[in-house]
Amino acid sequence: QKDSVMNSKSVFVTVLRLMGIVIIVAGSMHIALGLQADQMLGAAVSAQSISDPGLDSQNRFYGATFTLYGVLLLVISTQLQQYATILRCLLWVFLGAGVVRFISVSLYGWPPLLIGLLFALELIVPVVLLFWFSRFSQQELSSDSS
Repeated sequence: QKDSVMNSKSVFVTVLRLMGIVIIVAGSMHIALGLQADQMLGAAVSAQSISDPGLDSQNRFYGATFTLYGVLLLVISTQLQQYATILRCLLWVFLGAGVVRFISVSLYGWPPLLIGLLFALELIVPVVLLFWFSRFSQQELSSDSS
């Protein structure tokens, strides 16, 4: 049983690292491209909006904070038990961010396909990771006490 817990933990760490890298790339695209990154995802962003200093500044700022989120996942993946509470908080925040997309859906309708896929992932991935982390953490605790 201890080997299966270790294998599950190893795969989980790999998933966290891949997720961290993907998030860093996405955030970096927003830092480098501003609203053009959203345009690449299919958002209808006008040339006037792209050149708006306020929107551009906000988008790049959010890109930087998203990049930090990815960096935190990479750091957490090095010491899961030490950063367990922070990991749970990050996953709940990620889920919450996905949930608030429903505000946009209710106001303006469904987003373009790629953004819709991100929306779905934001609702599914954190729940799966929270459940998975909880499961192997409990197994680890029970195998340590035996």
